[in-house]
Amino acid sequence: MTTLFQINTLLRFLIEMLTLILLIFLGLAKYQFPFNLMIGILIPVIIYVIWAIYMAPLSPHRAKLWGRITIEVVIFGLCASILTTRISGHAGLVYGVLVSLNAIVAHIGDWLASSDI
Repeated sequence: MTTLFQINTLLRFLIEMLTLILLIFLGLAKYQFPFNLMIGILIPVIIYVIWAIYMAPLSPHRAKLWGRITIEVVIFGLCASILTTRISGHAGLVYGVLVSLNAIVAHIGDWLASSDI
């Protein structure tokens, strides 16, 4: 069971990087001037800072379980909605399902490792 959670942790990191790359690409390529800088540069930087402060496993200010879930819903939901509107509904749906399944497994693993609910 531990191997499953370790593999999921690696997949989670890849999904986090994919999310930032998608936001940068979609923001710069699919929006016009003032919005392309905001969505392609400013929002990924803000997400990176929020993730580093409140979501990183070794962060001293790491949010509790429900706070992390809320932050994930906002960040991944934003990316899924941009994917849906700018690429296709199928891409947004596939991204949302993959992120949701990964998040469920990750939070079950976190809950089993330490109960900080």
